[in-house]
Amino acid sequence: MRKFTVCTLLGLAFLSIFVLSSSGREEGITYRIYPEGDHQAIEVRTALASYVFSEDGGTLKSIYLYFAPYGSKPAELVPGTKTTVKDGMYTRQYLANTVFPFSVQTEGGTSLGSYTLSPPSSPSPDELVVEFVGTVGGAKVTKRFVLHNDPYYNVDFTLKVENPSGKELPLNVVLGDYAPGTGGPGLVYEFDGEVSAAPLAPGSYTSFDGIGLMDKATVYFLKTSGVQGVTPFIAPNGERRLFGITLSAVPGESTYSFSLYGGRRRYLLMEAVGLGSLDNPGTGARLIIPVVKFLNLLYRYTGNYGWAIILFTLVTRLILFPLMRKQYHSMAKMQKLQPKLQEIQKRFKDDRQLLQQKMMELYKREGVNPMGGCLPMFIQLPILILLWKAILYASEEIHLSPGFLWIPDLSLRDPLFILIILTTGAMILQQRLMTPMTSGQSSGSQKYMGYIFPVFMAVFFWNFPAGLWLYYLLTTVSQVGQQAFVNWELAKAEAEAPSAAPEAPEEPEEEPQDGDGKGGD
Repeated sequence: MRKFTVCTLLGLAFLSIFVLSSSGREEGITYRIYPEGDHQAIEVRTALASYVFSEDGGTLKSIYLYFAPYGSKPAELVPGTKTTVKDGMYTRQYLANTVFPFSVQTEGGTSLGSYTLSPPSSPSPDELVVEFVGTVGGAKVTKRFVLHNDPYYNVDFTLKVENPSGKELPLNVVLGDYAPGTGGPGLVYEFDGEVSAAPLAPGSYTSFDGIGLMDKATVYFLKTSGVQGVTPFIAPNGERRLFGITLSAVPGESTYSFSLYGGRRRYLLMEAVGLGSLDNPGTGARLIIPVVKFLNLLYRYTGNYGWAIILFTLVTRLILFPLMRKQYHSMAKMQKLQPKLQEIQKRFKDDRQLLQQKMMELYKREGVNPMGGCLPMFIQLPILILLWKAILYASEEIHLSPGFLWIPDLSLRDPLFILIILTTGAMILQQRLMTPMTSGQSSGSQKYMGYIFPVFMAVFFWNFPAGLWLYYLLTTVSQVGQQAFVNWELAKAEAEAPSAAPEAPEEPEEEPQDGDGKGGD
């Protein structure tokens, strides 16, 4: 009956965890329209960024990446805009004479046009359409921006030009106004699928695929591949420079579709929107990418990154268990050898070379490898680092996924610190289980450090992502279980082993004698 009750409670606990961890996030796209001088502006907020569009030129005046997981910072991507946050309120300052993205100029830059904001619409809960209608050079221009509440930082941009004249109308679409050589993001181009730091001469390439700014942390890039008749342009603007694209609107109606990536420099996110060629991951990132893909695979099957991390932990622990078992057995053997090792250390303490020789002879005779327990520890550390980096690398996907138990976002810290407390307690319990194995190897201060280290770890790494603490908690608990199993296995083997006759004591080394071959008086 008692066993049935325990099993029932465990079943209900796991069912509760499943229900709680399957609840969806309620974040979506929000917007507000507010006056900005003689014009209207609209601020749109997704789960990752805040955008500001203005009727003044029908422009994009701000992309502020406010979602900043551990290891990254909030960032403003639009050149000429500075965004500050105080008490949850955003304040934006604009540099004088800045020409903002998606300004449409006639030839020579003589007209920016006037625009009217249409009522925003939502084709789906995770999309918002912002549209401006205006005139430039006698042509009716419609600018349509589609924002998505997804991890990919992508904004779809469609430019429709109704040209009533009987001739082509050359137009420049400005993407930015920047000052070169100031240490900011660098201007990059893409031609024929390859990145270039400088424009190529007309006729030297087949397709112009995009232009934008990029640094080590962020990317602001307009993808133009598949659009015919579009070329890059650079133009002076005082001490600064304009950059963007040039096109010719034919008589009648013409439509051009582009996509703007304004977000973190993450290879998998950029690859998903067709910009993988912009980034060349280093060795570390190439190791992280398979881990992220494996986590995403587990997420697709479970629907929650909490369960994905749990499965990831179980897989790694099963793979590592043979090595961990070997480590624990090696530690047990080393413990049994402690009396003999201490005797050798006492007898040969004045001759280090002979001491090492005698110790190695003992290890060989007993079949013990003193380094046999170290390999699993060296293997676990890279796995921990890879998962930590993978969680940071996949933080956008995790941020937009359902929460897990009391944790709304596994890419950020545990808001209640429960995982940190549980992990610290599990590490202290693990140290208590290890004490019998290491009692002969460690001094009192070293043993106390085994208890103090978990506390130091909690203090210094409290701000780490909750997903990493979840992994470390599960890893520590599984190690405690595996260690308890091996302790039981060793105790059982020792109890079943036949009692052996005591070993004959080793003959002591002959003491050095005086020169006459006789001992002292």
